[in-house]
Amino acid sequence: MTNLCLPAKAEVEIVRELDVSRIGYLDEELASSEDGIMLNHIYFDTRGCEAADVELILEEELELLESLEEAGWNTPEASEIIDSHFSDWSELTGFDVGIGGAVLALSAAGATPITSCNGGTIGIEHHSSSVPHILFAGSATMNASAIHQAIEIADLGSVYSGEFGEIYADNVLKFPTFARALIEALMGKD
Repeated sequence: MTNLCLPAKAEVEIVRELDVSRIGYLDEELASSEDGIMLNHIYFDTRGCEAADVELILEEELELLESLEEAGWNTPEASEIIDSHFSDWSELTGFDVGIGGAVLALSAAGATPITSCNGGTIGIEHHSSSVPHILFAGSATMNASAIHQAIEIADLGSVYSGEFGEIYADNVLKFPTFARALIEALMGKD
């Protein structure tokens, strides 16, 4: 992306306090839920994504973000682009724009994403948070080192949120950077 203009910046201080290897797990019953969980009533199980598949999905997300940049991030035209993109099923359906690739990359790294939000920084829809973020749980197979490295590369914040981990950004466009770095690490391209 050329970054002619950026989406609205979230007013948040970036800190890194999270040791990804120490976060809690979701039990199997919750993690495999098909109809939501207490922390996210529209939760769906994204576990088991393959890095190569996420790499392709990330390309789709980057193309969408380029179209939104050209339209202006928070314009009616941008909202029309979003609606049009999601009118057909996509691997990104169900995620806020700019976040889906990162959610699926976390899944490919063995984490269990729980909830995510782009902070309302793209489009004109209302969001529950003003800060782009992803809340996730760990697993016995999670590649904590690769996740930690991608957090640093993308300059994301990372904190504990109860027993789980939360990554967040002052700019939603840091999440595709995170996703790219994480996928490259998982595929041995770093």
